[in-house]
Amino acid sequence: MSDSMRSLGLIALLVLGACANQALEARRAQLAALVGQSEIELVRQMGVPTRTLTLNGEKFLAYDDRRIEFVPGFYGGPPWWGPGWGPWGWGASPPMVIERGCETTFEISGGKVTSFSLRGPEC
Repeated sequence: MSDSMRSLGLIALLVLGACANQALEARRAQLAALVGQSEIELVRQMGVPTRTLTLNGEKFLAYDDRRIEFVPGFYGGPPWWGPGWGPWGWGASPPMVIERGCETTFEISGGKVTSFSLRGPEC
């Protein structure tokens, strides 16, 4: 692979990373605007939570955003050709099912949203 192709690949990765960071920062800003709001306003804006937990008078509302993606495989040639012995052949990959998601948890104290946290690979 030439140096110019490597540089182009690195630039593409940096651009994609910057887009992901911008989306995350926009999401955090949207959620931060809910801090200080009432629990009722939170439910109005976010909908009914997936789970609710109360511990020592503190309440936690969790929202799950999950999706399943199917990534089709590709065939790389006859299975006897090259190092990739097996049904997928050389340089190939089997189909995959990937679960993507993010859990947003809000802490409620005194009827108001006091904080939020994000957890998962798509946050």
